[in-house]
Amino acid sequence: MNKRVNICLISVLIITAVFLAACGSNSGDASSPLRESKASAPQLLEPENHAGGIGWQKTNCISCHPDAQLEDIHEYSSMLSASFAKISSTETGACLYCHGSNGIENITAETYDCMLCHENREIVPWYELFSHKNKHDFNGNDKMDSSDCVTCHAFSDMNGKIDAAIDFSKSGSPYATTTDFCLNCHDGNGAFGIMPSALDFEKDSTNIYSTFMGTGETTDTQKLTADIHGVKDGYGQSFGEFRGSYTNSMTVPCLACHLAHSSDNPYLITESGKTAELTDADAMAASVSVTENNYTQLCAVCHKSDDGALTENGLLEVVHNSTFSSNCSDCHYHGSGFGTDNSNLY
Repeated sequence: MNKRVNICLISVLIITAVFLAACGSNSGDASSPLRESKASAPQLLEPENHAGGIGWQKTNCISCHPDAQLEDIHEYSSMLSASFAKISSTETGACLYCHGSNGIENITAETYDCMLCHENREIVPWYELFSHKNKHDFNGNDKMDSSDCVTCHAFSDMNGKIDAAIDFSKSGSPYATTTDFCLNCHDGNGAFGIMPSALDFEKDSTNIYSTFMGTGETTDTQKLTADIHGVKDGYGQSFGEFRGSYTNSMTVPCLACHLAHSSDNPYLITESGKTAELTDADAMAASVSVTENNYTQLCAVCHKSDDGALTENGLLEVVHNSTFSSNCSDCHYHGSGFGTDNSNLY
């Protein structure tokens, strides 16, 4: 009898060890297990991957992985770890996103149900990122959903921090900056099956890459043909001055002026000066609103004239001593400094 008990106990211990080895230890190491690639998370792509088949095609992850275990395994991200206790035990979208299909059929992008957590104020502090009027809506259904998310984030380690080399959909070598990723789509060729629509200003403005980086084989030629907010070096402002530590020679990142997910402003223009990380405290505290194609409030976040009038967001606008329009975007826009037909000044 004792011999049978011992055999049973040994069998249980072996099965338990296999199960934990296949699904991951229950002791977190405070560093993301996914920091290099999706494949570094335990992948459930064949029956033997999931405890020798014991967990294969199971749709209720929590039946074998209680909240406490999941929280410990994922402690490298406090928000991700805490989220398991705040959603239903039948919600397995995030599990499948990182760990593979587990043999479950008909999995699509919507299966991941990204917004289950990312629109929940009790789980993530940036839930409002997706709720504004204009959206990065790739599938055209006028809302942010999982298929939009995975277009840009085919894989993310979900550690609460954006790493350009990890958290964005791959197209060749890893990205050095978020701007590199943005220009991967906004280059006139599109990426991941997405072609950005043309802007109103310029017929070639689907190719933001060329207007931002310039064209030509030499650095000098590229700087000559690029926009002033891109790689072109400024020639010195004849009017106004910069706020904060911005200078003529800087290349301004996309997210200094744009929001990535949604905005009540057109072209996903930022709604706050906080995105211009090098500006001064007054500008960072200011709101930004674009009305009737007037971008003065946005421009005033980085540019000012001491004798300028106050804009509606309380910042000093730039005084342009000329006969040209006082609306900045009439002359300054993506593509206005690009090519032989333009002034190459903007």
